[in-house]
Amino acid sequence: MNYQEQPVQLIDQKNNIYKTTCSGMAESIGTCHQKAKRTCERGYQVLNEKLDSSGVHREIKFQCK
Repeated sequence: MNYQEQPVQLIDQKNNIYKTTCSGMAESIGTCHQKAKRTCERGYQVLNEKLDSSGVHREIKFQCK
């Protein structure tokens, strides 16, 4: 199965803040963190982590250090 990883979005350029979702069966909250690591060379700080009650919809907002 070949799935498209959900993209990382820059939501605040001035403060280097990004958002990414990792919803569905193919991705996990770990996938969100892997994308944050790839996006931020010097590490990142999670600002918000959202999981819905079904556990299917996941999203993190993070800031590169």
